Amino acid sequence: MYVKACIINAATSSKRIAVINDKALEKIYLEEQSENQIIGDIYWGKVVKVLPHMQAAFIDIGLSMNGFIHRNELVSYQQSENPHKDQQPMSAFIREGEKVLVQVVKEGIGTKGPKLTGIIEFSSDELVYLPHGNYVAVSKKIAEPKRQQWKQLGERLKQGMEGFLFRTAIAEKSEAAVQHKIKELQKKYERLERQTQGMKAPALVSKGQDFLETRVQAALQQGIDGIVVDDFDLYQHLHTTYSNLSIEYYKGNENIFSFYDLERQIEKLLKRIVWLKSGGYIVIDETEAMTVVDVNTGKFSGKDNIRKTMLQTNMEAAYELSKQMQLRHLGGMILIDFINMPHKEDRTEVERYMKKLCEQDEVRTNIVGFTELGILQLTRKKVRNSIGSTLTMPCEVCEGTGKMIDSKTAAFQIERVIWEHRGAEEEAIWIETRSDVINEMKAQGFLNALEKMVKKTIYLTPSDDYTNAFVLRQLGSNEQIQKRVSASI
Repeated sequence: MYVKACIINAATSSKRIAVINDKALEKIYLEEQSENQIIGDIYWGKVVKVLPHMQAAFIDIGLSMNGFIHRNELVSYQQSENPHKDQQPMSAFIREGEKVLVQVVKEGIGTKGPKLTGIIEFSSDELVYLPHGNYVAVSKKIAEPKRQQWKQLGERLKQGMEGFLFRTAIAEKSEAAVQHKIKELQKKYERLERQTQGMKAPALVSKGQDFLETRVQAALQQGIDGIVVDDFDLYQHLHTTYSNLSIEYYKGNENIFSFYDLERQIEKLLKRIVWLKSGGYIVIDETEAMTVVDVNTGKFSGKDNIRKTMLQTNMEAAYELSKQMQLRHLGGMILIDFINMPHKEDRTEVERYMKKLCEQDEVRTNIVGFTELGILQLTRKKVRNSIGSTLTMPCEVCEGTGKMIDSKTAAFQIERVIWEHRGAEEEAIWIETRSDVINEMKAQGFLNALEKMVKKTIYLTPSDDYTNAFVLRQLGSNEQIQKRVSASI
């Protein structure tokens, strides 16, 4: 097994990708974090409201919430040659009722709609083509003089306001191959522009890269040693696309995430308490407005003086929290109540260490500093919903004071358990679960498709036990399970 690997669970409906380092979960990407992945999608939108005081506009793209675009993301603003364009009114660049071509750069979160840009991007493994980008950039990972040679090629090929961003993978390509790819992307944009002529707004014009493609590329940026995937078609595609990387096809009956101990590690991300190696612990509470973290010494008393014990626990908590922020996808305002440190130099040391840790985070994080009450304030850009809000929902039993696995997540979990038994001789499986989960599984032919995949009859019966998402009651013949199900009703 590789030291650092990308594990892909793609054999079942809910796609998941994890990056592990020495068996420990380092990154996790879940497709179910949004019912519809829209990042990268291109829309023909209609401007419904211009906000001059915010230098922005709301655009109807046909979703439940309007998209938001800032003036600086408008093609009309970027291409304006007016030296005083910053002082011009918004009406100089965009008007209500106008139709514009926009791309989603950030999904809507909570009550906020998706963030949009008019600077359209078309991505491939080796480059990003920007029809209105007006610049050429080359990955810093490409050494000189090759890096300068690629930049010069980009400047020669650039037409008008076009732009190119050459990725690391371009180093393995020939100039002829790159020119061919650029022509392909140019034609793609030309087709897209023709498509919008006479089209009613709002409308979806082009889907962006799918979940697996974008997340595999993100995983590759982590410097992985290899990929293990449980879907044969995807294995073949990856083997062809990334011929220089070691790709393995996982054939086991056990769910691939269970085999690599990832299910247990994901479940730990839903718990409030995270234990530290020293015996101390942190408590993470997510609210709608912010995330609050409390640091406790727990079982750790230390062998030396109290001051050293407190500082050591706080340093360990800072390290663990930097990991949890990334794994749990925490964003927005984060308040950390470290163990009280009366000495200013100790607080300075913890704050400096936290800044150093956050510099390694791919998501922009800003350390504000300690308040008068000794609470460290920081903000982390919210790029997606947290793991907690993705996989859980307010508990109906405790009227919202706690959380429970939501119906969609439970349905995916059941699918994975059933998939593990696809090779069993028994012809039927009996699952007991909540009524809302049964409804979820029966919706849109999900249950019928699953039965065909595993070649077994699946019996679902309702349960009033909300403490468990589901229970696998029995595997057996249709006759055996029908009798037991009838007896239980």
